[in-house]
Amino acid sequence: MLVTITLLLLSLHSYAEASPVSYRFGGENRQALICRPEGKGPFPAVVYNHGRIVDMEGTAGASERGYDLDGICRALAKDGFLALAPIRDSGRGDIPGHREEVSQAVDYVKTLPDVNPSRVALMGFSRGGLLTLMVGVERRDLKALLILAPAPGRDRFAEAVLRVASLNSPVLLLVEAGDRSWILEDFEMLERALRAHGKEVRAIRYDRGGGHRLFWNVGYYWKDVSSFLREHLGRTPAR
Repeated sequence: MLVTITLLLLSLHSYAEASPVSYRFGGENRQALICRPEGKGPFPAVVYNHGRIVDMEGTAGASERGYDLDGICRALAKDGFLALAPIRDSGRGDIPGHREEVSQAVDYVKTLPDVNPSRVALMGFSRGGLLTLMVGVERRDLKALLILAPAPGRDRFAEAVLRVASLNSPVLLLVEAGDRSWILEDFEMLERALRAHGKEVRAIRYDRGGGHRLFWNVGYYWKDVSSFLREHLGRTPAR
């Protein structure tokens, strides 16, 4: 598939900073943030799916409210992973459109010359966690899924859970005990289904405060994210 890439401001930014990128994929114009590790690739990659707050407020508005998408992108790069965070532009309630954008982002990141296409993980928070599961049950080329405080998405999460038998990726599932009841219920439903089907899953319920907003920033949970990614994606070889 022909991919036309326009990188914006990359030459003005140092490694591990979040840089905007626009690209054309599948006939559509897409926007994303990209963060590159220090050193030379090919790097393992993580496609990070933001929460609904970005759909509602935009990146600037979400940042003003405390959602640190830039910081999450930079943290992934600091850990040695090329991070791509697609900025979804389908309507805020268009979950099928969001799912397609996420899957296209996976296809796109695999075309980058400094990415190892066999070492790509999908990670998401809230609405992004829902989309990570929806795309994860459809694809066979992902090395790992990281699902943080997944949102129900008008029962679409429950529909995706019914398809977990098809998963071939290990899953890290995170939630904080002070989160909303329906988030906790989704977490438990997915964990039960994964274990019932004999899937590789690591499920962690934190009880140190933060609720849903714990995952708005890089916090105490990040050591588990970093450890899981390094276990399943490996590290960038020293140069």
